[in-house]
Amino acid sequence: MSYLSKLREIAENLCDDMNLHLVDVEEKGNKNIPLFLVLADTEKGITLGECEKLSRAIQDEVDFSDDFPVKYGLDVSSPGLDKPLVEDYQFTRNMGKNISLKMKNIDANKKIVGKLKSFNEKLIILEDHKGREQNFKRGDVIQAKVELKW
Repeated sequence: MSYLSKLREIAENLCDDMNLHLVDVEEKGNKNIPLFLVLADTEKGITLGECEKLSRAIQDEVDFSDDFPVKYGLDVSSPGLDKPLVEDYQFTRNMGKNISLKMKNIDANKKIVGKLKSFNEKLIILEDHKGREQNFKRGDVIQAKVELKW
């Protein structure tokens, strides 16, 4: 089992115990000193304290395991606003915000932008700038992201 697979298993179990959602696990750095990135979240947004608690718990598990190198880095954080929306809780938290969709069978560079009105397992409903609702099949969505205002 790879470092990443083992770390994902550890992080999933700890996130379940702490009522957190594991968003992603990545490995960066180099083979001698890998850097493990763990992204976690909650329905309301993960706090710094929750990240610290999860980081300590993961570090305890990794340090007592022979499956990991002696030297490594660990970074536990929120997924950030630029991460795609995947889980229902992420859509719920962003109701009323502008999101962008990239769709199958539409130019990969084209985004559909609108205010998230509702969603379910089959549909995402956006309101365009003219107040019209548009329905999109969730299975046709390649990527959904919060549209950031600068």
